[in-house]
Amino acid sequence: MRNHPVENALARRRPLRVAWSILIAAGLWFGAAVAAHAGNTLEWVEIQLSLDPAGRALVTYQTRWRTGGSMHGFYFQGETAVPQFRGGTAELPDGSRVPLSITAVAGDRWDVVLAGDRAWGPGVATYTFTYEADFAGAGFVATTTAEDGTELVVLNWGPVAWDEPLGHETLAVTFAPVPAPRAGDITLEEAAAAGLRTEPWVNERYRISYRGVGEPPALWARFHQENLPARMDHRVQLYLPARFFPAVSAATQAREAELAAEQQRQAAAAGEEEQQRQRREQRALEIARRERAFGLPAALGLVIAFLLAAGLKLKGIARATATAPDVLWERDDWDPPRLRLSSFRKTGKVADLSQIEALTLLGLPFQVILAMVLDLLAARGLIRRETEGGALRLARASSGPAAEEPYEAFVWKELPAEPAPPPEGLAGRLGELLVGTVQRKAWDADLDATREHYRKLFQSLFPDVAAVAALRFERPSDNFTNFGAWWVSSRHSDGPGVWRGAGPAPFAGGAGRFGGGGATGSFAAPLAALGPEPSRGSMAAYGAEDLVPAYEHSACHSACHSACHSACHSACHSACHSACHSACHSACHSACHSACVSGGSH
Repeated sequence: MRNHPVENALARRRPLRVAWSILIAAGLWFGAAVAAHAGNTLEWVEIQLSLDPAGRALVTYQTRWRTGGSMHGFYFQGETAVPQFRGGTAELPDGSRVPLSITAVAGDRWDVVLAGDRAWGPGVATYTFTYEADFAGAGFVATTTAEDGTELVVLNWGPVAWDEPLGHETLAVTFAPVPAPRAGDITLEEAAAAGLRTEPWVNERYRISYRGVGEPPALWARFHQENLPARMDHRVQLYLPARFFPAVSAATQAREAELAAEQQRQAAAAGEEEQQRQRREQRALEIARRERAFGLPAALGLVIAFLLAAGLKLKGIARATATAPDVLWERDDWDPPRLRLSSFRKTGKVADLSQIEALTLLGLPFQVILAMVLDLLAARGLIRRETEGGALRLARASSGPAAEEPYEAFVWKELPAEPAPPPEGLAGRLGELLVGTVQRKAWDADLDATREHYRKLFQSLFPDVAAVAALRFERPSDNFTNFGAWWVSSRHSDGPGVWRGAGPAPFAGGAGRFGGGGATGSFAAPLAALGPEPSRGSMAAYGAEDLVPAYEHSACHSACHSACHSACHSACHSACHSACHSACHSACHSACHSACVSGGSH
């Protein structure tokens, strides 16, 4: 462990929730009714957070907006601690203060607008609003233990992220139950003596100052960043002695008990699902046994009838060819029916995937997967990473990953021997490799059941911030089995909360572009340094037609070998080759369509 005056690296990272704001001002532009947010910009955000002994928070946001036209308000999204809003005001360019109307839109999204449907602009206005939230109940304040056995409380939270770049963002935290040595400015050493500890990355990321505020003085810390890009998080991870927060321990225990009950419920549901799967397999085996006993004679009869029909059809086509060549459908550009993946899905079957493959199926963007793999290679000591003039440079550093790590090996081989910018298009090529592998492994699986299986698995591995903090990857000799799920749990803006709840894949949305169409989180990773996003940003960008060719070999081999090879191959191979275009169109369409091309299209 690295020790710092105000740092104790109990964990690499912890989660936070993130949201993004979307401007909703409206106006007319060139005669068309469009959103007028193009002329509205968010200049800065400042947040005041006060934490009480029970882990309850009072949060106040101030947001400074500038518009060249008119503006009503914006969307506030991503605070998952169930905020109870206490109102707010907007200070307009003329100096007047107008009450705000804050209404829930859907989920964790709220509409923040001027009361009475008013608008303002042009100019600058500051929106200020406050809410209360139970951070301990939501898991953002929890108990933990230092390596030396000290009982601590951790605050692992960040304000919502915004979909616009910011000139600056400042978070000021007041720890109401923690006494400061005096009122006014205090030093880092005095804050440490009061019990404050941070993660090393917090001190590296922010400009931090400390004070004593109120009477008697309570500990206060401010975390400041400038020139933030869009969707940049402002998370902090701070530790204080647990004795100042006696009620947090009870909240942590209640949350753990609730999680244990949920895991038991999921285990029971999984057990019932497994029993149903076994019953389905037994029924399928019984049906197959009956088909083998009674179906072969019928199949042979069908083949004989098929060949007779083929011969008759060929004679008819020969006559038709002589008299009506223009309507002959038997031609070289005829497209046979294509097998569709849905025809071979087995309800409830879960594909056997590695963690990185499962994350791909869940919709994790390829750019994020590349950042994860690079972190894994760096943790194993297999690559070098340098930053020169703000630009990322990568190089191989050893003999390469083991053969059983195909994705690490793929990325490692793509890197140069000497430090250079990340190879262009690497994320897209890695994504194509992953999608192809997932397609091959999951060709007959139930994709929804597979996604839900791995979502629940990752949730069980990392149910809360304590589970994330308990796992470390600091030496090349460490066991990296669960690195992928841990990396997402520690870097995603929702932390381990990303695995909670049913519904769409956690990262799905926006045709594969993370951050749109329902996916509103972000990752604490330098994604922009890896280059432009690939045109297909995630597996969600691959449509059904993209998946068909990759499955055809596996699907046909499995289905046709069992259904057709024994009964039809010898006859069909000789007869169908010449008769297929004619006889198959009439005979096979009725006899085989339901078995082979259900749901297919030409």
